[in-house]
Amino acid sequence: MRIRSLGYDPEADELDLLVDVNAPVPAEAIPIGEGIYIRRDRSSGHVVGALIRGYSQFLRKVQENQPIKSEGAAAAGFSEELAAIIAWQEEVCALSQSLARQLGDLAQQREFVETVLSAYAAWR
Repeated sequence: MRIRSLGYDPEADELDLLVDVNAPVPAEAIPIGEGIYIRRDRSSGHVVGALIRGYSQFLRKVQENQPIKSEGAAAAGFSEELAAIIAWQEEVCALSQSLARQLGDLAQQREFVETVLSAYAAWR
């Protein structure tokens, strides 16, 4: 499963993920619990994304190694997808922590983030 972040809405505290696709496709959203929805392509039945409502709480649980309830995912047949989303988030957290350690102080971190954002804006 290849998972990519599509976007985060801070006002709604929602993270939208793409799964095994490069762009959003029309899909049905299936709730699996704890504000997590699996997006499945109606025509092919393939999982094409996920939406996490209450992303801050989800992130906090992952960072603190708290369990994410999986009964809804199991009942809907999406246990593997939920496990992959959690593993993806754990990897993102580990990479972020490693980057912060390598960058050192806050001024260096800010400079790096501004450089990345500028490069991204120019690329788009």
